[in-house]
Amino acid sequence: MAYDILIKGGRIYDGSGLPSYLGDVAVQDGKIVEMGRINGSAKRTVNADGLAVSPGFIDFHTHLDAQLLWDPLATSSCYHGVTTVIPGNCGLSLAPCKEPDRDTILRSFERVEAITLPALKAGVKWGFTTFGQYLDAMRGNLGVNVASLVGHCALRQFVMGEASLERAATPAEIHQMKEVLKASVRAGAAGFSTNQNPVHMYADGTPIQSRFATDEEIIELACALGEINQGAVQISRGSLGVSVPMRESVKLFEEISSRSGRPVIWQSITHRWDKPNEWRELLDLAGETIDRGVQSYPLCNARLFNNRLTMKTAQVFDDLPTWKTILFLPLEERIKAIKDPETRKKMRFEAVEETKSSRFSRRWDLVYLINAVKPENKHLEKKSVVEIAKIRNQDIIDAFLDLSLEEGLDTEFQTSSTNGDEKAVAEIIKSPYVLVGQSDAGAHLIYDAGFGYATRLLGYWVREKQIMTVEEAVRKLTFMVASIFGLPDRGLLRRGMAADLCLFDPATVRECDAEMVQDLPGNEKRYIQKAVGIEMTVVNGQVLVEKENHTGALPGTVLGGGNGAALQAAA
Repeated sequence: MAYDILIKGGRIYDGSGLPSYLGDVAVQDGKIVEMGRINGSAKRTVNADGLAVSPGFIDFHTHLDAQLLWDPLATSSCYHGVTTVIPGNCGLSLAPCKEPDRDTILRSFERVEAITLPALKAGVKWGFTTFGQYLDAMRGNLGVNVASLVGHCALRQFVMGEASLERAATPAEIHQMKEVLKASVRAGAAGFSTNQNPVHMYADGTPIQSRFATDEEIIELACALGEINQGAVQISRGSLGVSVPMRESVKLFEEISSRSGRPVIWQSITHRWDKPNEWRELLDLAGETIDRGVQSYPLCNARLFNNRLTMKTAQVFDDLPTWKTILFLPLEERIKAIKDPETRKKMRFEAVEETKSSRFSRRWDLVYLINAVKPENKHLEKKSVVEIAKIRNQDIIDAFLDLSLEEGLDTEFQTSSTNGDEKAVAEIIKSPYVLVGQSDAGAHLIYDAGFGYATRLLGYWVREKQIMTVEEAVRKLTFMVASIFGLPDRGLLRRGMAADLCLFDPATVRECDAEMVQDLPGNEKRYIQKAVGIEMTVVNGQVLVEKENHTGALPGTVLGGGNGAALQAAA
């Protein structure tokens, strides 16, 4: 009998970190059935000479919860060799959700993930209440595989209602949340996520539900996973050492894992301009935890977070009190406040002179004008605010604010507060216990596009900077993730494993620049990102994408222990 697909003569990077080798891979009925030197016939034979053949990449930090309901391919992730995505991070998920709470849950995504409410309302077709029903809504209409986390915000709202936005949970409410969480995991959820980031809030400034939780509530919910011995815990606390104490946070992550017995993935280790050596302390603390045998894993990113902003949309200033207040004002009041000399003094102090740490770097030499509205200002594009201030013979803050006012607050800038020191980033990425990811796919749609974290790792950091071998990079993108998140038949090329594959050219693979398109529900805009050198993405034995073109197949599935509909009674 002919194989479905026979991949011939590629260099096999099997995901384990073992040395690569030249060989063939045969696929039948969604599984890898043979590896080595294969001479059988096939319905399709792929000449992989000069290409790397690896497991499909697993994007473990996404916010594709809503997007997957209207975009089963998870674009642009699928163009970068990603075959499995994990949404539900940072405490946010669409389920469980009672019908009266639907608007509240959609609005929890609005500012944290920077997805417009009109797009969400146009794209999310409700018809589910429990988490299992949410997973069922995707089954049979997926291009990529999905292993979704249950968000703490939805869980609290489901059990506590509006009180979830006001106070800590009672013991009885925690018990009820634990039961709902366990039922959700039995129905197919991959774990639980929570979020105490102090800048994550609703559009009106109200903290999201999970920020009202105590540490003990979080630990108890993690222990629910321990009681059924399933699932991972993802946690975000904001900028460690900036918004929350560093050692205290790492100690909490260790306690969550120790008491629950489940792996914890925490966010994150980055180089920061305001604390340029703190990444090393975090890396050391994480290493000490790992040495004690605790499954507590930090994540990092292989790229800059390029935050695009205007004075209509900026979130990077959210922990600067005066800026935050102004950016929540209606437009006319915002313009009036920005013009006020006394208010501007406060803004200058917070954004230039203040020594207290902030998610904004205060490096105005790293804030660049990328899109001027008026033709007479086009000559300032690609220049930093520091350079613009010199050209205009103004103070830095006056130059930034006056230029914005001249253009109706539509002047677009770009900046990054993290990962500017490449030597530091290289050390973080190379650490054997640090996960590489944080694409945030599905979020920050008008600010950035991080779909290409894997192609950047392989192209820039491996090929150009040579910080690690291709074998180690592939391990970090595949088997390491599958192992931590408990995806037993993914992340390795072995007989009997699921045939999730990526064929890429090591000599050319890289991410492309982000592009703005207008393809969201409600005709809203977002950034997408394409790739070079990804020749083929295979999901469950079927070719999903070939040279950036969707084949029409929808071979993805919901990963997890449940079968959805059959477990709704428990949920």
